[in-house]
Amino acid sequence: MQMLNRYFSPFALFLILSAVYFSDPDPSAYRASLIILAAAFAVNWWLTANTYRFIRWARRMRQIQIWVNFVWAVPLFYLLQPFWAPVWLLFVMAPITAALYAGFWETVLTAAVADATMLGIYYSRGVFSMGSAEAGMAATQALFILVVALFVNGLAMAALRMRDASLG
Repeated sequence: MQMLNRYFSPFALFLILSAVYFSDPDPSAYRASLIILAAAFAVNWWLTANTYRFIRWARRMRQIQIWVNFVWAVPLFYLLQPFWAPVWLLFVMAPITAALYAGFWETVLTAAVADATMLGIYYSRGVFSMGSAEAGMAATQALFILVVALFVNGLAMAALRMRDASLG
């Protein structure tokens, strides 16, 4: 979990703060985004700080963190997507968390849920009726989420196999 907080949390923070600063969203989206961001960081920090404190619950806490990352990405994407196009990258966080700490099928499931949610929001906003370029962009983003999650999962599994080979 520390890898996630070391690399992806600062990126998510930069992404959201850039969206709020450079895109000039309406005041309600601005306030709601900052509140969600603060809550997400507090929850992620607490989960990371207490994972090994409650060692019996470590696996469950990792699963919770996967879905908490997804849950806070949804309203942030919904609020900021009209103002800041790169905010779709928030949907990469939950599948990558799953890729690091879960198996292949949980990674695929997490990526599929993230993809379906992102595409559903795009659909509700009329992105697919704007033309084939926008639909292609959305499909490419969804494919990227799946591919990068599977790539990270493959790397994580290879690292575990190498560790196990060196122990045995």
